[in-house]
Amino acid sequence: MKVKIKFFAYFRDLFQAKEKEILLRDEATVRDVLDLLCDTPQRTDEVFAKRELKPHLVVMKNGVHINSLDGLSTRVAAGDVIAVFPFIAGG
Repeated sequence: MKVKIKFFAYFRDLFQAKEKEILLRDEATVRDVLDLLCDTPQRTDEVFAKRELKPHLVVMKNGVHINSLDGLSTRVAAGDVIAVFPFIAGG
């Protein structure tokens, strides 16, 4: 199945794209998506800390934060859009 990944802020530079389409097996999860994308030590270090998402990272599936779903175990389906960006704060 195909899933679209959108990158924001410095993740565009890290993953060298604004967006990518990737092919995944059926019943893949958000963790599978990120594992596939983190194909270099630098990318892995920016996304994961001890196999969990770094706290400054926001990952959304179809506009919903994965923490409101099943976290990294959230299932993805064909046509889903996964967005990856740093936590944004302002004042």
